[in-house]
Amino acid sequence: MYVREREYDEGVLPVQEAQENLRMIRALMERSTKYSTFSGLSGVFAGLVSIIGCLVQWLYVLSLSPESRAVPFIVNWAAVIALAIGMDFLLTKRRAAQVGKTVISRLGKLMALASAPGLGAGALLTLYFLHRGMMDEVYPFWMLSYGIAVCAVGLFSQKEVSRLGWAFLLAGTLTLLAQFLLPSLRSAQIGLAMIGISFGGFHIVYGITVSRRNGW
Repeated sequence: MYVREREYDEGVLPVQEAQENLRMIRALMERSTKYSTFSGLSGVFAGLVSIIGCLVQWLYVLSLSPESRAVPFIVNWAAVIALAIGMDFLLTKRRAAQVGKTVISRLGKLMALASAPGLGAGALLTLYFLHRGMMDEVYPFWMLSYGIAVCAVGLFSQKEVSRLGWAFLLAGTLTLLAQFLLPSLRSAQIGLAMIGISFGGFHIVYGITVSRRNGW
């Protein structure tokens, strides 16, 4: 009796409380599956903006001398990220209202926390490659970091989200292998092509798939 009281006093989680926490987690996951706030239009828009960013990088930034590419590189991709995030917020807010949810929720906070390590790692790797003057080498690490973040979010969301994350992980791995096995090709060519396929094509396919099931 004394041992049990001591364990409880030291913070051992009661079985009933643990079961209640599991029940709440399951309820959140079931609700997110039935009534997702993810907007298919947001995925399509993000894909189109990413493809435009690749074209700007290919046609304009790469035409500059290597020592003068850093600022245009940052401006181009910062604009892509800002547009994608801004439109995602607006469309997610619209979708949330349609399914009776709010943009900021407990589940949303859990997803943000889950994605933070992957996205943070991608940002740090970007700063490192910029500092080293190796901007063309960063693309596969964007795919891998983003894939890790999306897979983490997929634990709380629909199965399509997890599949999207694994697709990015595969794309990043293939890009690294291509850069290693095909040294005759420029890293920028391989990387940008795969960025267009992944951030562009994958997002568009994901957006259309989700929208066909849940509506636009």
